[in-house]
Amino acid sequence: MSRLVVEGVSKSFGATKVLDHIDLDVPNGTAAAVVGASGCGKTTLLRVIAGFEGPDTGSVQLGSETVVHQDICVPPQRRRIGYVAQDGALFPHLSVADNIAYGLRTGLRGAIDRLRPGRDRPRVIELLAMVSLDPDYADRKPHQLSGGQQQRVALARALARKPDLMLLDEPFSALDTGLRATTRQAVADTLRAAGMTSILVTHDQEEALSFAEQVAVMRAGRFTHVGPPQQVYH
Repeated sequence: MSRLVVEGVSKSFGATKVLDHIDLDVPNGTAAAVVGASGCGKTTLLRVIAGFEGPDTGSVQLGSETVVHQDICVPPQRRRIGYVAQDGALFPHLSVADNIAYGLRTGLRGAIDRLRPGRDRPRVIELLAMVSLDPDYADRKPHQLSGGQQQRVALARALARKPDLMLLDEPFSALDTGLRATTRQAVADTLRAAGMTSILVTHDQEEALSFAEQVAVMRAGRFTHVGPPQQVYH
């Protein structure tokens, strides 16, 4: 769990500038939300922080470590960052337990192993409890879960690596209204209980205001306003 500092980050794809001098400071253990219309640069910002894209300019610091700055570019697998995508991205052929155990194993050797019942099972059950799922979900396949349950499993898999920062890329947008609200609250409660620094990107204003202690409004690759939810709302 670490403070995230993004300074002067810009990114272009060809002649299109997607990020234009982005600054963001997320204190340790808090949640920030980046809200804006589709195509404004939200996901690109997450990808730069995670290491999937390199910025043209600027720096990213996580805790005491600079992960991006000029010639410095720490590989994604060494950044201790969890990433939950919009569709959860679970492995359909693996059980819930094996999906979560993948997070445990990749943090150690970078290769997928099958679940080791004697060693991994207790941690898998613990992670399921953290996302409010019963132990009997461990042996189910992803297609046997609801959309909200799949997103909770994806979060458990990301938490398995004990990241310093959690990135959430519109993880609730595919869910219906009622399920979206309950899943969002469950995820927010889990991250706060773990003291996890996190960033949520969303196009839903209500979601941003209810999830985070800090909201950044993005338009055309720039932040037009950053502040506490109440201040941004007014």
